[in-house]
Amino acid sequence: MQNDDEIIELIKQALAEVAPTRTADFQSIALDTQIESLGLDSIATMEMVNFIEEKIEETFPDEELAKVQKIGDLAGLIKGGRISAS
Repeated sequence: MQNDDEIIELIKQALAEVAPTRTADFQSIALDTQIESLGLDSIATMEMVNFIEEKIEETFPDEELAKVQKIGDLAGLIKGGRISAS
């Protein structure tokens, strides 16, 4: 099980992979950062998710991915495949 700091680092790696020219923009992401505020298009967002899925060797359920709005939601998927109802 990864902790939040490790998960945020993993998400930063994924963001750097899909938007390498914007890594500085992503250094301050936190669990409450809205995914939409990252300024990724839908393709880049899916590439970011695919990168994370490959790294953790898991596939997130589409119905759970549809609920992701914040970095914390994505962290919940990484931790256990479900988004907490917070």
